[in-house]
Amino acid sequence: MRGLVTALGYEELAAGLPDLPDDAAAQMTEKILSDRGLTWRIVKRGFWVHGVEDLQGYIRASEAFTLTGRAQDIRCPLLGTISEGDPLSSGARDFMDHLDCPAKLIEFTAAEGAGGHCESQNRWLLNNRVLDWLADTLA
Repeated sequence: MRGLVTALGYEELAAGLPDLPDDAAAQMTEKILSDRGLTWRIVKRGFWVHGVEDLQGYIRASEAFTLTGRAQDIRCPLLGTISEGDPLSSGARDFMDHLDCPAKLIEFTAAEGAGGHCESQNRWLLNNRVLDWLADTLA
């Protein structure tokens, strides 16, 4: 959620989450509703999945789903990905730096056609690199 709040232009409020002033929540909601993709991902899908009716409820409900403070507990090999233009993956590098387990971070770029959220613009490239990592890791 910190990545979302930062991407919406409120980086100074990200550290204070899940608390969010009403006026900032209203402005962020307005930005979200002005973007068809964000409206679907956050309002129509996110609110529904979490059973909430507003951005503040969504942020509070999402706080339970965090890896903050849990990196040291991961023991199995871990593959992370980060994609240019995906604000939700912006914390991947920092998280990977806190791991004690075998870990690899694969970066994807817009020039490769794999920019954006979840590398969705070039799934072939994502699948190819992930499957190569699995083959090497499980060999």
